[in-house]
Amino acid sequence: MCRFDINRGLSIFQLFWEKRLQGLSASDVSEQIIKSMELPKGLQGVGPGNNDDTLLSAVASALHTSSAPITGQLSAAVEKNPAVWLNTSQPLCKAFIVTDEDIRKQEERVHQVRKKLEEALMADILSQTGDPADLEEVEMDHEEA
Repeated sequence: MCRFDINRGLSIFQLFWEKRLQGLSASDVSEQIIKSMELPKGLQGVGPGNNDDTLLSAVASALHTSSAPITGQLSAAVEKNPAVWLNTSQPLCKAFIVTDEDIRKQEERVHQVRKKLEEALMADILSQTGDPADLEEVEMDHEEA
């Protein structure tokens, strides 16, 4: 199903294009499937055959292809007939709000992951050189930066 978008100069684009990504998974260099990330509980898909993987693809694509804020589908009517009421500039998810608490929790998670990464890199440097003095030098360089 295609639709004209007058705001974009009558260009044609496919509705529900995210469904083309269903069943696809990322894999690492050894071709092992990488586990999909968990979405926040407040982020819920709408539209035909929605699932978490399709929703994740739609949100990720919206973040990478547009500088506009992601708000989700603001019209409640989109659940009754998404082909008619769909806001094509937003991913197929219910409207949601990101709170200050959500941002704080995410910042804390990022801080924890960076700390783990730093520890892993330091352990790797130490294992490669075998000399604790090299590790201290790297730590001093890190503190200066």
